[in-house]
Amino acid sequence: MTQPMLEALVDAIDKVALAHGDRAARELAEAGQWPAQLWRDLQDLGLAQACLAEEDGGVELSLADLWPLLGRLAFHALPVPIAESALALALAKQADYLPDARLHDQALSIGVVDAHLRVRGLSYGPICQAALVVIGQGDKASLAWVYRPSEQEGFRPARNLAGEPCCDLQFTAKSLGDLSQIALPHADRWLMQAGALLRSVQMSHAMSKALQLSLQFANERVQFGKPIGKFQAVQHMLAVMASEVAAASAIVGSASEAFAGASWPDPVDAHRCEWWVGAAKARCGEAAAKVFEIAHQVHAAMGYTREHMLHVTTRRLLAWRDSFGAEHYWQSRLGHQAIELGADKLWAKLVQA
Repeated sequence: MTQPMLEALVDAIDKVALAHGDRAARELAEAGQWPAQLWRDLQDLGLAQACLAEEDGGVELSLADLWPLLGRLAFHALPVPIAESALALALAKQADYLPDARLHDQALSIGVVDAHLRVRGLSYGPICQAALVVIGQGDKASLAWVYRPSEQEGFRPARNLAGEPCCDLQFTAKSLGDLSQIALPHADRWLMQAGALLRSVQMSHAMSKALQLSLQFANERVQFGKPIGKFQAVQHMLAVMASEVAAASAIVGSASEAFAGASWPDPVDAHRCEWWVGAAKARCGEAAAKVFEIAHQVHAAMGYTREHMLHVTTRRLLAWRDSFGAEHYWQSRLGHQAIELGADKLWAKLVQA
């Protein structure tokens, strides 16, 4: 995608957010009212289907080009599953396992069936029309579309920390066996990495939003006759916050490049990408904790009210931090990789471009 095209799409997303991002609309969404017009306006931009072929309603956009757009959606914290839908279709296209064409403009999600035959915290599960899930591990992994998750026998609705609808799905051996599956070795690693990278991209942009709000508040809030941003203590906190945002953005960029250059579902590439994606998810999780803390410190009591928009972003940071593996999960996997590499090869791995 050319830079002018990217800027035009980002500008279009900004305009949609301006039209639908007021507090009243967000609270209606959290109360359970589906923001139909917001969904239609974003669908009109073609974001969810962007990675599909032209005959399937897309423009064959690469995932590398898609990440900044999904990040911009996160910057505005728009309460619709465009990001999950876009990633589900992009992964299904790579696996040559697209759902019925009638679902291409519907709400979709992605998830992992664990060893207990359960999908936990399926994002927007209660309202999505289908979810792409991976079953099994390693050589025995397969993909399946779960249609209408809310109608599954083991469906348990919930809401995450951001107030977004989610659900757990509990399968049985029989109900899993009834799903139409395609064998795809190592799809478990790929889908987990794709989900973790999505959350990392979203967190990096959401942290940029929290930083923007904090800088704005620090320059506007007057205490003892001058803006609080003039006080050295506040300046120090904002500097720490900015460094965390910059570090998260840098590692997400490296992870996005590694993932874009990989061949899915090649196990060697899966192993290589895990290093970068795992590092990005772990680093973004650590940064999110610090950004959350500092943003609310800068805003003081104002930042804890529902009237202020800060919580719209920071609650999503907490929700995305745990989604598709929290820091300890990815740090553990990176630790195992480091042990496998050994002392002689670890440094080369750390400094490789």
